[in-house]
Amino acid sequence: MRTPLQRLSNGIAALAIALPFVPAALSAQDVGEPIIIGERMSMHSDVLGEDRPYWVYTPDGYSGSQEVHPVVYLLDGNEHFHHTTGVAQFLAAQRRMPSVIVVAIPSTDRERDLSPPPLTETTNETTAIGGGADDFLRFLRDELAPAIDDAYRTAPYRIMIGHSLGGLFAVYAALTQPDLFDAWIAISPSLWWDDEAVIRQAETFFDGASGEPRGFLYMTMGNEGGRMLAGVWGLARVLETHAPPTFRWGFDVLEQEDHGSVPLRSTYAGFEKLYEGWRLENPVEFTAENGLPAVDEHFAALSERYGYEIRTPESVINNIGYGLLAMNRVDDAIVVFQGNVERHPGSANAHDSLGDAYSSAGEWERARESYARAVDRGREIGDPNLSVYERNLENMRQKVDH
Repeated sequence: MRTPLQRLSNGIAALAIALPFVPAALSAQDVGEPIIIGERMSMHSDVLGEDRPYWVYTPDGYSGSQEVHPVVYLLDGNEHFHHTTGVAQFLAAQRRMPSVIVVAIPSTDRERDLSPPPLTETTNETTAIGGGADDFLRFLRDELAPAIDDAYRTAPYRIMIGHSLGGLFAVYAALTQPDLFDAWIAISPSLWWDDEAVIRQAETFFDGASGEPRGFLYMTMGNEGGRMLAGVWGLARVLETHAPPTFRWGFDVLEQEDHGSVPLRSTYAGFEKLYEGWRLENPVEFTAENGLPAVDEHFAALSERYGYEIRTPESVINNIGYGLLAMNRVDDAIVVFQGNVERHPGSANAHDSLGDAYSSAGEWERARESYARAVDRGREIGDPNLSVYERNLENMRQKVDH
């Protein structure tokens, strides 16, 4: 698996997406480091016959971990990158969903790429300029998704998010390439396109499917009415009468939002509904009473639900350990942190946290050894928290020496 530096050396252009905050009163020498939330990348598409930009966000702690992550493919990515990555980071931090990779795809010709080929005999000025959805799906399937899987630690679970025409495309993708993605969030989808042809496709899809289709589709609509609302209600009726229980779906009208403002709340709600039941309630108390194997059972059940192996995340175990320390259950915390090191021996943070537990127990020599392992590993992988590990090690050395 290639590292980001190797990807750069192989000719894929990358540019950090930064959000510098520079107060006017500060002189140039006072300016701090930028806040980096992702990379701008580009690849040539043979399918589309053009260079296609894409932006990539990796979750906090990605570089220091070996965990795999579901991938969110975000249409009209230049418009929705910031709020989508922010929502994903926030909900993951609240343990309401897994940490995800976000691949944002800016539009070059959105009417061409995001609209299905016309199925009706009559066309109009709108449908005549579109119809390239199948080519765009081929680009995603044959070019972009394989490149992402090759370059990043991806879990075998893909989510598509699209707004307006992007929402139409998400529904079309669910019906025509159901195995390419596992979940679709269609925000104010333009299902009126081509005289609501995609709604008729949905009925045919579910009636003609061999076996029972699986997946998750969540749709929203702002306070829009007219043909926009009529289209989504039409698809909702098809789903209600034709979709099997294995195909989860939901639809909400967000009356306080208009067509432009609806994406933010829809993304939040879509993630929450997709990952309903992900959060382990009171994990510290639960672990103190039942032990880590019971936590593993929770994530084993999630594995069954989402169709791929989901191991108890390193961050979850780490949070449990610090919760036990706060309860002054130091011995229990040490057991939890030791378990995390056994599961994630390559994580600098896991060794550093075990050092904290030993320090709380007054076992300074063992703490020093753990901090030293954290520093060694942090240097090997370029961990962004290396300075913290080095400071902890130096402080513990002073204690041991005195």
